[in-house]
Amino acid sequence: MPFPPKFILPITVIFLVLTIGCGWDEHIETIIIGPYKVDCVGAFEQECYLEFNEERQRWEFFYENIQEFDFEPGYIYTLKVRLEDRGTEIQDVGRYAYHLIEVLSKEAASVDERPPRKP
Repeated sequence: MPFPPKFILPITVIFLVLTIGCGWDEHIETIIIGPYKVDCVGAFEQECYLEFNEERQRWEFFYENIQEFDFEPGYIYTLKVRLEDRGTEIQDVGRYAYHLIEVLSKEAASVDERPPRKP
């Protein structure tokens, strides 16, 4: 049975509304945050999280804030985050804003161990 042409426009509109609402450019990542913050200098002096880079197998500065994340020293966190593209027009900030979706794990770790143990 062929699809009636009178339904094509309404179905197309519904599809577009759902697609736009879901956000095609939404990007989800899993990141690992270390048990303490460190002094760092990006656009200005600040305290940074440590993020574990799995490809390089080392801790690196993470200059961004993670919205809705309640950091507590003494734990290594595995986080699921949503990245929101800020574009390139804004100066002195990273390209993405990070929003916490879920804390996947929270493992006790020493704040005295420099660098922290590998997760």
